[in-house]
Amino acid sequence: MSRRFVFVPVRRAILPSDSPYAQLTRRLVHLSGTQAECFQAAYTSLQDFPPSTTVWITESKQVNAIPVSKAHTLLGQEFAAIVFDAFSGFAPNAFAAIGGTVRGGGLLILLTPSLSDWPYYPDPDSKRFLPYPFRAEQVHSRFLKRLVNFLERGLQAVNSDFHPTRVTQVQVLAQMVQALARAQCVIVLTADRGRGKSASLGLLADQLKQAGKSVLLTAPARATVSSVFKHSQLSPVFIAPDALLERLPQADVLLVDEAAAIPLPLLLKMAAHYPRCVFSTTTQGYEGSGRGFVLRFQKQLAELVPLILPLQLVKPMRWAEHDPLEAWLNEALLLNVNLSEAAQGFAKPSYLCVNRDELVEQEALLRQIFALLINAHYQTRPSDLRQLLDAPNISIHALMQNQDVVAVALLSREGSLEADLTEQIYLGKRRPHGHLIPQTLTFHAGLAGAACLSCERVMRIAVHPSLQRLGLGAQLLIAVEAYALKRETDYLGVSYALTPPIQAFWERAGFITARQGYRRDTASGAVSLVQIKALSAAGRALQAQLGH
Repeated sequence: MSRRFVFVPVRRAILPSDSPYAQLTRRLVHLSGTQAECFQAAYTSLQDFPPSTTVWITESKQVNAIPVSKAHTLLGQEFAAIVFDAFSGFAPNAFAAIGGTVRGGGLLILLTPSLSDWPYYPDPDSKRFLPYPFRAEQVHSRFLKRLVNFLERGLQAVNSDFHPTRVTQVQVLAQMVQALARAQCVIVLTADRGRGKSASLGLLADQLKQAGKSVLLTAPARATVSSVFKHSQLSPVFIAPDALLERLPQADVLLVDEAAAIPLPLLLKMAAHYPRCVFSTTTQGYEGSGRGFVLRFQKQLAELVPLILPLQLVKPMRWAEHDPLEAWLNEALLLNVNLSEAAQGFAKPSYLCVNRDELVEQEALLRQIFALLINAHYQTRPSDLRQLLDAPNISIHALMQNQDVVAVALLSREGSLEADLTEQIYLGKRRPHGHLIPQTLTFHAGLAGAACLSCERVMRIAVHPSLQRLGLGAQLLIAVEAYALKRETDYLGVSYALTPPIQAFWERAGFITARQGYRRDTASGAVSLVQIKALSAAGRALQAQLGH
């Protein structure tokens, strides 16, 4: 049985807040051994905390326990101590989410097998990304090996390069009230967790209503805005995003909390209809990258509205400034990675097929890769980091300019399924996990036997934003195709939200349409398109069945 207080800091900060916890830092307590030993040690660690202030994240039956799948329901609440049972599965999104609910002076208690055994533990969370026919006991987790390194090394500070106007809560309230007096204004309010962002919305709603303004509040779910109502005496009217856009009720001001978790097309429709809006989001966390969201959202928002006011809350209210637990979570789960500058005017970059075993020890390279993926898709989450490192069917491909990653692609090996299983897919009786393109071709496109062929699906492809439109994406696809040919792959595949520029990119690369969806994707607001490119005789025969 191992019991370790990873952080025992003595740091205090004077903050402009009336929170009794704002001058207290938090601790991460790591307990390892058998599950029974860890539970007993956790009870001992909690003996000074009232049960009403603690919660367990576990599949085991405990007092004040919730399963890991429900961890997101704790957002907006505060706890003196949280026990996270990794024996029930280390879900990165859940761990990131609950880390932001521990108040100053509190404990985040992590229960794990011994650190030498943990990367080889059959983690239940791995079932989420394991393709058929892999099982949890077959996976030796690179993600957990990296996390073990961070537990052993302890705290390292991480800096941010995101620089909107940095304000205190008192200042942000005054600036928002003043800006919303205009006939048209959109405010984009960002903050890391624990900065009082939602509380600011609650206080703002009261000031606006006291001035005679009507206020609407929307968010991905009502549970995520409990902190807004906690700090609002006059309680703004809450309405879900889909109902809001369907009914378009009158309001002087629309408040949108956790905007990064709402599809971008819906946010733009809100901004187009309501002249005064406040879009608020966390800049890092379980739900995705708020930084990537802000960059993409503000770019499109600028085409709709004449005035955009970006504000950022910096000083925490729920715990002390420079809290070591927050810094550790940010670095261990890559919650605040940022794009590096890319040199202009360079020679043809080199191709690298990334060795994932080595990547665990190459932190700078990993951070660059993940930063590019976040920039390309703002809903990238900590769970995507684990899938990138651990999923046995994934490969990582990059274009390098010296030591800098300028483009990256993730491939998923799919297909090569047994004939009888393929027949069951064709009849709609089986849907084995992790074979998106082969199943789409077999069942939806009606191509019997398609899942027997091998496919490399391009899951993600991203180019550094300052180097786009220079042909790097096309160059990387050529390298990816050569890689697939060496593996005797029958065809390449891709599935994406259909827009004309993206479709043109893939068609220039030789991909042809296999199936177009009918329902609009909840994240993008667009229909999906599946395309393939034949690489073998069998692949070309398959492509011919599509009429191409």
